[in-house]
Amino acid sequence: MIPAADLGVNWLIVLAFVSVILLVACAIFVFLLRENVNRQKLYDKFTGNVNEFIVVFSRRLEFLYGLPMYITDPLFSRLSSGSLFQDLLHSKDWARMRLYFDEVEKHQNMSFVFSVELDPTTSNTDQSRVQWYEMKTVLEYVSVQEFRYICFIRNFTRENENRKERERIQVRLDNLLQNTGDFLWNFEVDERRFRLLTPLMDEEHRVIPQSTGYVDIRKMMPESDYNLLDSIVNERVKDFHSYGSRGDPFETIKVRLYGADKTMVWYCFRCRLVNDEDNRLVLQGSARRMDMVLDNPVSGADDKEAMLSAALSFPDVRVLWVDRNFTIQGCNQAFATDFQILNPKEIEGKNLDAVVTSRILPYMSKTLSEVFDTGRSISWKGGFMKENTLLMLNAVPLRSTDNVLHSVLGVYMILDKGDFGEDVETV
Repeated sequence: MIPAADLGVNWLIVLAFVSVILLVACAIFVFLLRENVNRQKLYDKFTGNVNEFIVVFSRRLEFLYGLPMYITDPLFSRLSSGSLFQDLLHSKDWARMRLYFDEVEKHQNMSFVFSVELDPTTSNTDQSRVQWYEMKTVLEYVSVQEFRYICFIRNFTRENENRKERERIQVRLDNLLQNTGDFLWNFEVDERRFRLLTPLMDEEHRVIPQSTGYVDIRKMMPESDYNLLDSIVNERVKDFHSYGSRGDPFETIKVRLYGADKTMVWYCFRCRLVNDEDNRLVLQGSARRMDMVLDNPVSGADDKEAMLSAALSFPDVRVLWVDRNFTIQGCNQAFATDFQILNPKEIEGKNLDAVVTSRILPYMSKTLSEVFDTGRSISWKGGFMKENTLLMLNAVPLRSTDNVLHSVLGVYMILDKGDFGEDVETV
């Protein structure tokens, strides 16, 4: 075996050569690392905006470098490929940008918004043809005469498209609500707070100013209607906790709200229980003014039946008819609502004392009994329960074709001075 010395290999020289190579490699690595750190520090100039990209231009707006290096944004790709802003923008936009760069030193961090139109032949269907950007720029001097433009550029195309879509949806919603007279609302279950989410409309479908936000729902409807709404909410919450969404029926709640002229107007409430962003249980829904006749037990194409059905739909007139056993044969929605019953059909076949409250039962029983006993119409009016409340009760006999009295029709109204006061909120 031939010794290494006989081959003429000087290991000292080899070691020195390798050391020089390593030293140079370390120097290059340190230089690149330092350069990268210095470039990353550019983000400090735009605190809180590290999710987009930075482009550095010379004073002649020539692309020098960009961060991060690997990004798929179309504008970054074009600038890093040698394209100039002047080539990418329309003449008017380029003139605005040129002025912006000239004034940067006077207005540090001033935003500039512009758009870039992509190549119509692009195959990337995920990108909109027009891309929108917001740019902020600061100057960095590298010598007395030389400086660079440090530009933070944010692509907000998706945000812009989402904003436009929200605006389109809002316009459609406003148009729908204005044409129907509907409004959206929610009812916070725990706090029992009612909030109007969209403006109210008057009878001519004009927006009532400043009608959104929290309102005192008790002042917007009669006490009986609020009690009905409150009882339904309690039942639905109970079923919701027991059965989840399956226990939350999508049903119609017919309540009366005070109109602009202080008269009562029927509204149809549709709603569902949900958890809001704060995990509070709220009832969210819509309300539609019921200009058409309510669904009443009597209806038909005949003129007499149509008039009777219309009469039963009056919001402030309560109507019922009972047989000699005081079994309720039928009633209208206003009567049902007074006693917190959602559907008038639920009352049919029940005894009068099982439905009406003890406050009005004596007045009603006495009047209906007199009609059965005398066979004549009876009218009664007087103070009812509290001061400034008037009960007007009328009852008439109903006879068969052979003149047999088989039932009595009762009609009554409750007039409260508060219904005509200035504190009544109207819709």
